Amino acid sequence: MSKPEFPIHNREISWLSFNERVLQEAQDKTVPLIERVRFLGIFSSNLDEFFRVRVPTVQRLKDYGQKALSQLDYDPSVILKEIYKKNERLRTEFEETYQEIKEEPEKENIFFLNEQELSVEQKKMVNHFLQKKFSRL
Repeated sequence: MSKPEFPIHNREISWLSFNERVLQEAQDKTVPLIERVRFLGIFSSNLDEFFRVRVPTVQRLKDYGQKALSQLDYDPSVILKEIYKKNERLRTEFEETYQEIKEEPEKENIFFLNEQELSVEQKKMVNHFLQKKFSRL
């Protein structure tokens, strides 16, 4: 297989770059807060799917060794290293962005809580709300 005239970007790395752009929207302070939270959710969901579907495919290609290398224009081992390196940076940025966004509503006495941070009374209220909401479906 001959080398292409123009460099071809690996689709997994390009996909991570796209998801990085989603994270940048969450970091943009001109975007309304609720939309920033949604962008964090989209970023996280995309990354979950990426690591469930795409990374195992690259891993299988790497496991084929020389047989895969002769058919591909790239080395899957190199791509995996790039994926993990880029993911580590994006994960750190995600955490920093989440903490920043989380502090914004707290200034207005609005708090994000996980289920373990709820009081017994709050848990009852949430359960009642969810039962009522989903009983209509």
